[in-house]
Amino acid sequence: MTDWNEPAQVVIWPEAEGDEPQDRGTVTLREAVRTVRAAPRERRIWIIMADGHILRPGEVAALTAELPPDA
Repeated sequence: MTDWNEPAQVVIWPEAEGDEPQDRGTVTLREAVRTVRAAPRERRIWIIMADGHILRPGEVAALTAELPPDA
């Protein structure tokens, strides 16, 4: 079972070469997945869990599918 309240960090990679990634700070996993859903598909977004685990694109896709649209 997924703990949607677990702390997570959202990092959005820049669109332009040479720009710094945007660190959105610590949020819940639920908020991180919502950020991924709202972003344009061409943006690279990483979710880093509190224990340091970086979610792979397949893991992020699975969580995006698991989270109800109204959650």
